[in-house]
Amino acid sequence: MTDSLPDERPQRRREYSGPASTMGLAALVIVFAGLAIWFLEFREPLGANTGSEFGIVELPAPLNATGKPPVATSGRAAPNFRLFTLDGAAADLTDFRGKFVLLNFWATWCGPCRGETPDLAALFARAGGDSFTILGINQQESPADVRSFATEFGVTYPVLLDRSGEVSRGYRVDRGLPVSFLVGPDGTVLAKFTGRVSAADLARIELDYLR
Repeated sequence: MTDSLPDERPQRRREYSGPASTMGLAALVIVFAGLAIWFLEFREPLGANTGSEFGIVELPAPLNATGKPPVATSGRAAPNFRLFTLDGAAADLTDFRGKFVLLNFWATWCGPCRGETPDLAALFARAGGDSFTILGINQQESPADVRSFATEFGVTYPVLLDRSGEVSRGYRVDRGLPVSFLVGPDGTVLAKFTGRVSAADLARIELDYLR
């Protein structure tokens, strides 16, 4: 029987194995760099729309003037929600009880949203205060894009980030933006506006509810 010869190159597995090895390593580096950039840009704020504490949340029974389950339709209690603002603070719809609230679901890519935003900003400048506010609910975009839009259009009313889309779904809002709801001081839905809110609609809101 012949004894096996000793391995004369015990480190050969560590030696360079050609260009395929280098290219594979480079590809892995690129992939991990891309994932890191994606995470830093698009990650959710801690807790934002990721659990029961954010998104659609329970409306306390004493705050439900209708005694019926909240539904986004006229005459029913508006579904309560909790979202982050652009400033990183958490805000509930119930925080604005006692005011008329115009909920405006929008996105930066939406042409009609861009068209109505100057009118909304002007209405808020005239009438915003103790009895009225506008909540701009952005649908699933990055804070950087939303902040740029708000700066471009001079938006001074609160802007909330619906990063998961849960609140939009709770209000039966899909990609057909914009959609707006007027909510009364007692939290009841008073009106729904599908598509761009017209100057006539805003004038009627101001005349019928804010004077």
